[in-house]
Formats: sequence, structure tokens, C-alpha cells
Amino acid sequence: MLPSPLFHLAFPVSDLEATERWYVQGLGCRRGRRSAEALVLELGGHQLVAHLERVLPPAQKGIYPRHFGLVFATPQELNALERRAHEQGLRQGCEPRWRFPGTPLEHRSVFLIDPSGNWLEFKHYVNPEAITGLEDHQQVGERGGNQ
Repeated sequence: MLPSPLFHLAFPVSDLEATERWYVQGLGCRRGRRSAEALVLELGGHQLVAHLERVLPPAQKGIYPRHFGLVFATPQELNALERRAHEQGLRQGCEPRWRFPGTPLEHRSVFLIDPSGNWLEFKHYVNPEAITGLEDHQQVGERGGNQ
């Protein structure tokens, strides 16, 4: 039986073959169904669907406004993903870094860019409550700062 619910994300790509190589061989996703227009992938137990688009949205210069990824439960999981990305030669969006250091929101992020220009963020929070809680804090992202 599957855990309930699972997250689903559909995103645009310009090349299904390059997308499959990057996500399956590079990132380690499991490949699901594939048609001439779309590819189903499993990332961290969740469903991604890459949809072939002839015209992609404009390229981003940083992580905003669009990105997706995983929040890891342990720093070791993030470190393993970072090592795999390096070994597979996956393109980094920027240097891995600590965000909001010394605060309850402190976390380490690794940013990757797939062959179609989609940004992915993989992270681990020092304080697990910061993942979806800590409502009294006003910091969300670093849009005005270093992206």
C-alpha cells in the first residue's frame, strides 16, 4: 500500500531523452511510463511528470520564482545527494550553502539545474520544525539577497 497522499509535480522540458538521462542516471530517480510527449519519474517516493514543450518559459537567473526538490531528514542524505550530483557532473545552480545561519530556520541547500533549465533545491533543516512550522518567523527565501 502506498503512503497517502503522494505529491505530484508536472514541469516543462525541451528534450525527453536528456531529461531521462539527467533524472535517472544523474539524480537516481526511478523511470516510470513514457510517451512521445511525457515522462513519469519517481523522486523521493513522489511523482514527477516531465512534459515536452516546444517553447519553454524564460530562463531564470536564480532560484526564483520556480524551483522544486526534496527536504531530507538527515544531513547525511543531503551529503549523499551532493556527492552523487558531483560524481554525475550535474550542473549546479550556485554553490551549496547554509541559509539563515544561527536562526531556527537554518538549513543547508544544494541547487541543481536540469537540461531544460528547471531549478531544483535539495535541503536539510537543522530544526525539523522549520520545514512547515515556526509561523512567528517572517523569513521565507532570500529573494532580495544572494540567489
